[in-house]
Amino acid sequence: MATSTYLDLNEKGKSVDESRYKGMISSLLYLTSSRLDTILSVCLCVRYQDNPKESHLIVVKRIIKYLKGTTNVGLWYPKG
Repeated sequence: MATSTYLDLNEKGKSVDESRYKGMISSLLYLTSSRLDTILSVCLCVRYQDNPKESHLIVVKRIIKYLKGTTNVGLWYPKG
């Protein structure tokens, strides 16, 4: 997440589909086991699962775009 990005409750924002948002967040949480660089950003988005707004969805989509652009980065667990 960019250092200039600020997430807050945003009570006046437009609401989005909760189940879609939760599904995206759960997928990102699964990926944090191999992509440690995303843990902070994903955990900040998890806070707003109860009542997600459009601004929160934009940040989640930005994280997904980052992951798509950096597919060659991650942890590798050798077998031995």
